Amino acid sequence: MSLPNGTHLNGTISHELPALRTKPKYIFFTDFDGTITLQDSNDFMTDNLGFGTEKREAGNADVLFSRSSFRDSFQSMMDSINTPFDKCIQILLENIKLDPGFKEFYRWARENNIPVVVLSGGMEPIIRALLVHLIGDEALDMQIVSNNVAPRKGKLLSEEGGWKIVFHDDR
Repeated sequence: MSLPNGTHLNGTISHELPALRTKPKYIFFTDFDGTITLQDSNDFMTDNLGFGTEKREAGNADVLFSRSSFRDSFQSMMDSINTPFDKCIQILLENIKLDPGFKEFYRWARENNIPVVVLSGGMEPIIRALLVHLIGDEALDMQIVSNNVAPRKGKLLSEEGGWKIVFHDDR
């Protein structure tokens, strides 16, 4: 069997589909922000490090009422954050909490060969850092399909205004 990208699955599982590596009967797909965690990390950063709650909520309303696309609104939110990326992660690690039942669920899923795949509009380095911080190193096994980050031209991620979101579908 071939996938659209040319990857073959003739008895072997592609490295591009890690959730299938153990040939599970089931796979659990989940969102991250406000599902695995109690707060939305992107909203937290925008509200506290970016242009604030009022402008974020106005952008959300613009998306809801088709005056703006989600992508444009989210880009605007992330562009409003000038805090160095490593500091953003540290602030999130100090403030974002895990849903109280998720750690037990994740342990059960691992014991029963049910991969958990995160599908998120957030950013993989933030999601990964929070998962490892909140759950432990076993969260390194979790597949994350999301956006990423990159340094802005002429900048480092660790500089003020040094990072930007890279949308998954732009790769």
